[in-house]
Amino acid sequence: MTDAPTPDLADLAAQAEAGTIAHDDLLDTFLNATIFVPSTDDPADGEISPVTINFDETDFLVVAATEFALQQTRDVAEFAVPMKGRAIVNAMNQDLALLVNLDKGAFALPLAMLNEIRAQNLLG
Repeated sequence: MTDAPTPDLADLAAQAEAGTIAHDDLLDTFLNATIFVPSTDDPADGEISPVTINFDETDFLVVAATEFALQQTRDVAEFAVPMKGRAIVNAMNQDLALLVNLDKGAFALPLAMLNEIRAQNLLG
C-alpha cells in the first residue's frame, strides 16, 4: 500500500485564497509537508543560516515548497535543508512570520497564526 500523494501547496493556497477550502486545510498540509529551508552557509558545517526578508515592516523566514521554488533564493542561498513544515515552525525564530515560496507565487503564515499554532500545541 502506498501513501497518497501530498496535495500541492500551490493549489491549496489558491483554493484557500478563493475561499473554496478552509485555511486550516492548507495549514495542515504545510505542517506535514517536506519544505526546503534555504541556507546561506553549508549545513554540513553544523548550522543552518536561513534567509530572512523584511516586507511591509514584517520580518519573514523564507522557505520553499519545492526544489524548483528554491530558485527564488538561489542568489543568496546555494544550500537547502529539507524539513517537515511542523519542524520548521517549531525550530524557527519565534519573532518571524513565514513566507513560503511556491513554483509560482508564495503564501505567508503571519506571526499571529504561527503563535496560535504553537499555543494550540499543533506541532506534535
